[in-house]
Amino acid sequence: MFETINQHTNTDYIFWFCALAGTGLLFIQFIANLLGAGHHDLHDGLDHDVGDFKWLSKQALSGFIMIFGWVGLTCVREWGLSNIVAVPIALVAGVITFFITSWIFRMAQKLRSTGNVFKIENTIGKEATIYLRIPKNGVGKISLSLDGIMYETYGCSRVACFRGSGR
Repeated sequence: MFETINQHTNTDYIFWFCALAGTGLLFIQFIANLLGAGHHDLHDGLDHDVGDFKWLSKQALSGFIMIFGWVGLTCVREWGLSNIVAVPIALVAGVITFFITSWIFRMAQKLRSTGNVFKIENTIGKEATIYLRIPKNGVGKISLSLDGIMYETYGCSRVACFRGSGR
């Protein structure tokens, strides 16, 4: 056992620290997001613009640290590579992970939408199809196409904005 401990170099300790710290940080971020305590935006306050690409996030930084550590340990302990070879390989793997993670979060950010805002004022003068007959002072079901989106809503006989057929 003491022989194994003595075989560790300072680089091994750095790799172990990065591997465990990065894994721990990602685990904490994962649990925080599951519990709803994570930041609601995909990027945090560490963001810096490089053109239109936000590249620095907690997840990308944690991923870099974690992969740097685990790849460095794998190179040294499993493949028997020297530290001079293991460090550049670990750095390259960490940088690749950093940019892949940043790219994934950037693509996920593009999936966000403010949603379709339905404004009743935009329906004035539009034709609608009435599903359920609207009795006097009553409510019926109306189908309306607005800006290429089909809306189904309840209409009232006193609402002037639904001037569709069957009224």
